[in-house]
Amino acid sequence: MKDLDNIKIIKEKRKSLAVEVYPDFRVIVKSPEQAKDFEINDFIKRKTVWIEKQLHYFRQFNMPENKVYKSGSSTLYLGRQYQIIIIKSVLKNIIKINHNKIYILTPSPQKLNKINQIFSDWLMKRAEIVFNERLKICMKAFPDLKMPKLKIRKLNKRWGSYLKKHEIVLNPVLIKASKLSIDYVIYHELCHTYYPNHTKEFYNLLSLKIPNWEKIKEKMELKLLSY
Repeated sequence: MKDLDNIKIIKEKRKSLAVEVYPDFRVIVKSPEQAKDFEINDFIKRKTVWIEKQLHYFRQFNMPENKVYKSGSSTLYLGRQYQIIIIKSVLKNIIKINHNKIYILTPSPQKLNKINQIFSDWLMKRAEIVFNERLKICMKAFPDLKMPKLKIRKLNKRWGSYLKKHEIVLNPVLIKASKLSIDYVIYHELCHTYYPNHTKEFYNLLSLKIPNWEKIKEKMELKLLSY
């Protein structure tokens, strides 16, 4: 249980102990400020099997990295796999989708670095459009909430984040996931407006808003982390 030697314990204003395992193998235990060391250690012992199970799950995958695309390579977009076709054209840097292919039309098909930047910029623009659309749809399940500000920013260790100034941050990698998966991440962050921590009440609310969230999360991570 070498991984368990690196558990980080954070004491904060909360009522109960909780543990979180991240894809980069970090294990964080969140504890009430008044909790005794023996209480924390007993909690970790009780959670050891679950922690090991989560670590084993994440060891199967690699986190998404910037991929170099060339003609014939594949990519994910909104949960589907597409083949990238780079075509020399007088048209300047146009991207089109047709069936299961993404066509990149460019005057300089040999300049892969430039083409990859063009494609990355296109994915970011699509993320801005799609994420805003999905947020508006998800907000219908939270009629008492004010629309949060949406930001898109690369996150190395999570799919999304909720900031106290009522902002939601989404990882641009999510544009490769299905719309249902994007919805799950948005629902997750919106639930944090009521419960900042991953308490029992938080998960009860999440299950109310999206009952099959666990299966959606597992399927999303299996696809994104192993691609």
